[in-house]
Amino acid sequence: MRKRPNPTFLQKAEGLKNMRRKRTLIIALSVLAVVLVVVFISSVASMQERYRESFPELVGAATSTTDSWERYTRATHKTETETTTTETESETTRLAPVIVTTASEETTEEATATSQNNAPDTFDEGEDFHFRTSYPHRTVSYQEREVLLDSLKEQVVRFQKDNQDMRICFELVCLETGEVIGVDELDPVVPSGCWVLPADLVALNRVANGRLSMSKIITYESPRFTDSPSYINSTYTPGKQFYLRTLMRYAVALNDTLAMNYLVECMGGLESIIPDVDEISGYISYSDQKIYQDYRNLEFQSTGLTSCYDMSAYLEYLYSGYTNTPDVYQPLINDMYNSETSSPIKEAFGEDASVLHILGRNTAQGAYMDIALIDADEPVALVIYCEASSADRAGNAILTIAGYAASFIDACH
Repeated sequence: MRKRPNPTFLQKAEGLKNMRRKRTLIIALSVLAVVLVVVFISSVASMQERYRESFPELVGAATSTTDSWERYTRATHKTETETTTTETESETTRLAPVIVTTASEETTEEATATSQNNAPDTFDEGEDFHFRTSYPHRTVSYQEREVLLDSLKEQVVRFQKDNQDMRICFELVCLETGEVIGVDELDPVVPSGCWVLPADLVALNRVANGRLSMSKIITYESPRFTDSPSYINSTYTPGKQFYLRTLMRYAVALNDTLAMNYLVECMGGLESIIPDVDEISGYISYSDQKIYQDYRNLEFQSTGLTSCYDMSAYLEYLYSGYTNTPDVYQPLINDMYNSETSSPIKEAFGEDASVLHILGRNTAQGAYMDIALIDADEPVALVIYCEASSADRAGNAILTIAGYAASFIDACH
């Protein structure tokens, strides 16, 4: 009889057979995996080489560090861990620019102050203005000229009567002959910015005798007189320095209230200069307290006033001083000639005349003044003051009255 196979032996043999199969399968799979990895790496390397050749400027951009913020590009990652890390780095990198932007918006004045050069700018005097050395002959007799002067005064008086809701004061001085004609020229008026004329005259006299230097440096400490026109307030931040000569130009040519006050402060304040101003003319001293009625017939009691008589006297003083010692008064002559403020007087006389003027305006009190040295067919000093309900009305009134004066001069030559 044939023996039956031992069951235990058969089971062991079967197990060995299965193990050999599994081992063979694992080895085959491992070899296949290695082959696939090699193929994959070769493929990636080939693609990278093609990428480098096609886009050389981008190679390394995605892996660059945040040391160079301009080149930093937020990478796209697939795993959760990598995404979290990248977002953290991105937020850290993004933080600094956000803070800088916010600080810049909140500290605009500080940024301006940083960029502003606080050292005083060199002052450029420019070309000096000179009055004519000769004038055309008159075509009228002395008697005819007297009639024309009377006619001029009548025109101004008539304009006053026709516009009783205004207050008008006027004075004309013929600088060659000394003829003077005025209308209410002794009444108290509000000079506003025109008061820089006597203040500037005192400053120039002190410069001439060595008591003041136009190279003196003044520091702009803080905005003041913000309700009045000021080129300094609107252009610079505190800390800017100016030569006194620059402030004199701003006060006259730009009608800068702050510059005028710095000028007065440099000379010791109003108490120091008013006596010097009154020596030139003080019919109504700036320190006097006067009672007057304005254009609305409201009564005021105030200091800080003058008169058209005094203002024309300051203009005469300047013209005479310039004629005799031009080097002393040339700066003020230049500043008035280079004025950048509007002038009804200049408009009335036209381009054939040189008008050196200063404008005064106090809108709160409706007070407007235009004063000028006019180099026309003959040199004259003209002061026109008007109080009115609006700047336009006052400007038109001054323009009309200045037109009367221009017509008088034209009629005489």
